[in-house]
Amino acid sequence: MTNSSIKISDELLVSQMQAALQCESSEANTLFTVLYKRHEQRVRLYCYRMLSDGDLTRDIVQETFVRLYNTIAEGKAIQNVSGYIIRTARNLCFNHKRDSKHTVCVNEVEIALPVKSGFGHADHEQNELLEIIGIALDCLDDEYKEAFVLRYYSEMSYEEIGELTGTTANNAASRVFRAKEKLKNILSRYRIDIERMTDT
Repeated sequence: MTNSSIKISDELLVSQMQAALQCESSEANTLFTVLYKRHEQRVRLYCYRMLSDGDLTRDIVQETFVRLYNTIAEGKAIQNVSGYIIRTARNLCFNHKRDSKHTVCVNEVEIALPVKSGFGHADHEQNELLEIIGIALDCLDDEYKEAFVLRYYSEMSYEEIGELTGTTANNAASRVFRAKEKLKNILSRYRIDIERMTDT
């Protein structure tokens, strides 16, 4: 096995980046780019589905990684980099939702929900489907919406969802189940089967 085939852990990347920053080496930016590429899509998926706003999503994703960079540059230890990133994004999303005086409706959906092959073959059909799903998600209470998004967009385990949201794995699983049931009721009018679109 060659060294190029070995994936360096996030925590080791952070340690190497901190060492590079102390030496004022440009390698720090290269290492940070690796972290960004590893986690940007998952953060973007989460933020977009929670906020339904492309511009705001970009702002929060940017702020999330700025905070990550600053934390690393300050020499602070990060035990779980992935958890730190999604937790930062989550806090920023909820701060915005708390301060916002209105609910943003979905007008367009840029992010695809993982779907099983054979469902929605054409791009046009897929786009229409995703728009309906986005609207349906916005009808859910935040705790159910977030649990669903973390499970199927961020691909987190129930244990990880529970840890992030301050509940148990069982409660996280229950929220995902209830979210699916609520979505099933909403989407049934469009003859969309949510069970076919998600992995249980």
